[in-house]
Amino acid sequence: MDPHDYEAWRGSGIAGTLKAFWSAVKAATTKRYGVKNVFITGISPLLLGDIGSGFNIASNISFEPGFATVCGMTEDDIVATLRLFCQGDEEKAEKYLAELQKYANGYHFSNIESGHKVFNPGTVMWYLDVIFLKTACFESC
Repeated sequence: MDPHDYEAWRGSGIAGTLKAFWSAVKAATTKRYGVKNVFITGISPLLLGDIGSGFNIASNISFEPGFATVCGMTEDDIVATLRLFCQGDEEKAEKYLAELQKYANGYHFSNIESGHKVFNPGTVMWYLDVIFLKTACFESC
């Protein structure tokens, strides 16, 4: 279904399921001991429109510069981690960063390219595991 064609979604089973889900999330925000804040990633603005009217308290902050790094690891985070793993070997840290950038290039959540690329934490953790934990095990065997 075309995410930009609201009419195609209207009345579909998918739309009903989504509306019920977002209504439940919205209801949880009104409870004294319920959900205070909800951060959702990977959501289409379509879901904040007609179909998600059960969740009409949402704001799409996807491209707000102040939130550009909330959903991932920044290059600074990765460099600091690599420096720890590489025990101060700057050349080695730069080598690993370049490799990570080549295969898991950072992405931006802002229309204004702030220089803060964000990397998927799962991908970064997998990479660190393979490079430092599994490789170290093989090298020592």
